[in-house]
Amino acid sequence: MTRLCIVAGGTGGHIFPALAFAEWLLASEADVTLSFVCGSRPLEQEIYASRGIAPFSLPLSGSPFGTPGIGPRIVRWKETLSSFLSFRTYLRKEECDCCLLFGGYVSFVPLLACHLAGVPVIVHEQNAAAGKVTRLASRLKKKIATGWSECLPFTPGTFVPTGVPVRSFTARDPRDAWLRLQTGRTFPENNIIGVLGGSLMSERLIQLLSCVVRDKVLQKHTFLLLGASQQLQSVLFAGDYPENVIFVEKQWDMTDFFSVIDGAVARGGASTLSELMLWGIPAVIVPWKQAADNHQQRNAECFEKIASGEIWREDEPLEFLKEKILRVLRKAQTVRKEFSEGDESERLWRLISSSIGREITNLG
Repeated sequence: MTRLCIVAGGTGGHIFPALAFAEWLLASEADVTLSFVCGSRPLEQEIYASRGIAPFSLPLSGSPFGTPGIGPRIVRWKETLSSFLSFRTYLRKEECDCCLLFGGYVSFVPLLACHLAGVPVIVHEQNAAAGKVTRLASRLKKKIATGWSECLPFTPGTFVPTGVPVRSFTARDPRDAWLRLQTGRTFPENNIIGVLGGSLMSERLIQLLSCVVRDKVLQKHTFLLLGASQQLQSVLFAGDYPENVIFVEKQWDMTDFFSVIDGAVARGGASTLSELMLWGIPAVIVPWKQAADNHQQRNAECFEKIASGEIWREDEPLEFLKEKILRVLRKAQTVRKEFSEGDESERLWRLISSSIGREITNLG
């Protein structure tokens, strides 16, 4: 019996691939027991709880690197030291045979603790630009699996491209899925554009879209905004919501949301892009400029090469954003048709998840 510790936290972009991999691993009836480790953010607990998982939580609220201000930096390093001691005890108690780290600041402490204890480590880097923890892991000669065929600054042969594990999906009839979303509105007869700002929801992305949704041409289409809080809605639209804008609560199971949309506008998180790509949903990607190591831009460029994607940068005219949304909707007419005529969605997602998972386990 292999005892595998999976470390994933911070945002949904790290946690959902970890959960997808765990789902495949358990379904494969491997002789393995799993345990999960995350940080202390409420969002992390909420995501794990949605899957009925109670992870071991480290007292980490964020990265100690690049934190502005001496006071907050000291607090973060104290959290890091406390987490190191806590995880070292956990590692001994659980007698873990291997740790699979899904990147981000939460993986820093387990990486060091495992290295010192001699516990084998595999790091999965979802982004096309490696984060600090992944780069450190590479210098420590750990095995690196990646979400894309490129991962800067690594050279080919120093990592294994596996893709990003995705959640298992079963596409639903759009009208049934719409009812399940509980929007309070009738099913639109026009194109539906899903807006995804990540698990933390991007206020800036919604702000940019609020400037174009009233355009005469775009008014003919419906924008389905995922996960924006009531406060954010009020600030950006001042209670004057355009008829073609609909808000839905955040969804930890994206099946209904993906089943109803024809195209998307999204940030450049690797998990989101992988799911859009595998669902066959064309999208305009708006990379977050402040993403560490500019990884969202790199992810978007990879997505554009292999999927039906367009990239719009925030310093470009809004007219370009409008044009790219319309271009994506034109692509949707053929891309989504091909998707609906393909293999059964459930079998497809499980096949992809298992093939990715098998590559990761083969690294051990």
